[in-house]
Amino acid sequence: MKEKATLLGGLAPAQPLAARMRPTTLDEVVGQVALIGPGAPLRRLLERGEAPSLLLWGPPGSGKSTLAAVIAASLKAVPTSLSATSDGVAEVRKAVAAAIERREHGEQTLLFIDELHRFSRTQQDALLPHVEAGTIILVGATTEAPPRAISPALLSRMRTFRLAPLSSGDLETLLDRALTDPRGLNGAVQVDADARRQLVGYASGDARRLLTLLEMAALMTTDGKEITPREVLLAAQDRSLPYDQSGVTSALIKSIRGNDPDAAIWWLATALEGGEDPRVIARRLLVSASEDVGNADPAALPLAAAAAQVVELAGSPECDWALAQAVTYLASAPKSPRAGEALAAAREQIATGGQLPVPGHLRASAKTYQSPHAAGEPFDIDQEYLPREIATKRFYTPSGSGAEADLRDRIAALRAARGKGAKS
Repeated sequence: MKEKATLLGGLAPAQPLAARMRPTTLDEVVGQVALIGPGAPLRRLLERGEAPSLLLWGPPGSGKSTLAAVIAASLKAVPTSLSATSDGVAEVRKAVAAAIERREHGEQTLLFIDELHRFSRTQQDALLPHVEAGTIILVGATTEAPPRAISPALLSRMRTFRLAPLSSGDLETLLDRALTDPRGLNGAVQVDADARRQLVGYASGDARRLLTLLEMAALMTTDGKEITPREVLLAAQDRSLPYDQSGVTSALIKSIRGNDPDAAIWWLATALEGGEDPRVIARRLLVSASEDVGNADPAALPLAAAAAQVVELAGSPECDWALAQAVTYLASAPKSPRAGEALAAAREQIATGGQLPVPGHLRASAKTYQSPHAAGEPFDIDQEYLPREIATKRFYTPSGSGAEADLRDRIAALRAARGKGAKS
């Protein structure tokens, strides 16, 4: 392997650290104990020399491509790699043709396709005859949920294994190995405790990100011997921080629902720093204003709508203040989901009891309808508004939270005046 001088002093292979530290055996793989630990299903298959086609489903940096290479080595198969982002049917045909030729000489071919979900259903189905014939051992990698992203026909012919993000402990193990292993930094540098925590935190379960940051931080050291938080920050400043879109927005809404404005503003900041589209946040806040706050504070929905309008009119970063105002208000406001629950109850009634005809006096052409306005007070008129079959049903039960407590008292009075107060 070609060697070159490095800023660490001495020599190191020309490959990036992440490539040099790539495991070559199952025992070198960090994490994924549920899949490849002692007695785990994938390890047992490989120990028996079985070679089913596999789908590896997991987040970036969880080790999908690494595991594919280790599987190929374990099965003594010839590894061939394609990427669905840059390769197509023509490249697949070439790989299959080569696999057919190898098979005639008694060799197996493991075809690894990264980001398999990016192939169209037609492209995915083109792999079927070769998987069924055993021409190739197909190992696909995806970050998307397989039932949604992979052709049902192909998915039914593959064993799906889900990879988890690496834990902090896994990343610590990988960090120590990279610092001491001759393939890595070979003891040339040390990492202080605070810098270790930063590296593991920035990696966010991604082994490749950890090793890339470590390598860059090592190059940033002034003495070439110790990595401190300063070097980690320098290494990370030009790199986008990992951002879990669905996780962060979920945490934001759950913090609002849980009445914690400090947590809510933290997750808002995390979303904005992670590059989230402010319009996505604004839409979630609109939903939360109705779903979580509801009638407990009727001002919440107009405020969220105003923040969404600021997002559209002012854009980022000017809209950030409006989002912060909406987030802290919603998180601090009284909560009631009763309006949404009422809608769900009405829908359930329709699902079980079916649609019911509109009462004659409520139809557009009705002559018998009595307007409450003409009577002076709404509850002066003894008039049904629900279909006769469900006239006693109660869908909306206001809570005692915030402004909804006043609605509860008012509705109770209205129902009592109509002679329905005791019905359920």
